[in-house]
Amino acid sequence: MRRHDAGFTLVEVIVAFAIVTMVLAALYYSIGGAYRGYAQAQVREQTLALARTHLDVIGIEEPLQPGESTGTYATGVVWRLAIESVKTETHKGRAFRIQLEALDHGGQPLLRLETFKLVPDTN
Repeated sequence: MRRHDAGFTLVEVIVAFAIVTMVLAALYYSIGGAYRGYAQAQVREQTLALARTHLDVIGIEEPLQPGESTGTYATGVVWRLAIESVKTETHKGRAFRIQLEALDHGGQPLLRLETFKLVPDTN
């Protein structure tokens, strides 16, 4: 008579271990991707708030003069600002086109905002 063996063979244990390892690796990869996506969304949201504030203060706290400038926000995001004078049909002031572009760490555009501002004539 043959004994009734209880337990698992070495091959069964190794296969089960391999399956568990693959499942955990896939889970780790998907959680890491979700975290990277969340972090990128946070950077975009913060950069958008900083860029909107930056555009708001141009002409109030910063002079509104044609030209280009660059800088870095406190978050480490680099920005480029271009201001150019625009001809208008009105005689109520001077118009300026303002473009603000924020760049990611690779130098690719993260976001781009554009607006126009009118400076009234002082005459």
